[in-house]
Amino acid sequence: MLSTLSASGPSGRRTVNYIAAKNVKLSFAAQPTGARWTPRGMLIGPKEIQINPKQEASTKEARDAWSISLIAHEARHYKQGLFTALSVYGELEAWQLQMKVLRDLGVPPKNKQLLAIEKMKLSHDPKVLREAARLMKQYDPNYRINLLPLNPLFFGIKDHGFCMGSLC
Repeated sequence: MLSTLSASGPSGRRTVNYIAAKNVKLSFAAQPTGARWTPRGMLIGPKEIQINPKQEASTKEARDAWSISLIAHEARHYKQGLFTALSVYGELEAWQLQMKVLRDLGVPPKNKQLLAIEKMKLSHDPKVLREAARLMKQYDPNYRINLLPLNPLFFGIKDHGFCMGSLC
């Protein structure tokens, strides 16, 4: 599956290089989503991307472009770090990467919400992020994007004269 991701294009190759460099573990675990990063992996390691076991056979055989693209999505969250990953901005960036990988795998998104998300300008603008969250929720009504802040926690603190150690 990683060879398929790597062969999909520059975004896939960068993802596989990141996974190899950071020793990100891929596993299959029961969950309501297609894949996820683990908070334990973000905080203390090792980094781990868990894929829904319903997709295990097709993912291992590299027949499931969606699951392969989800690996890129979740790896991006590790690269972003905890505060960005837990924001609408972080999700927008990861969703856009996933759409790029799907295209590179020859399975472009067809859903109108996914197409709209793919075309959005990645921005910290609250108006853009609210629209991204709305589209994500439309695409998946069970998606809990509404629980996340629009921008990463501490975003803009430096610009407002506040400083919190290494965050500035």
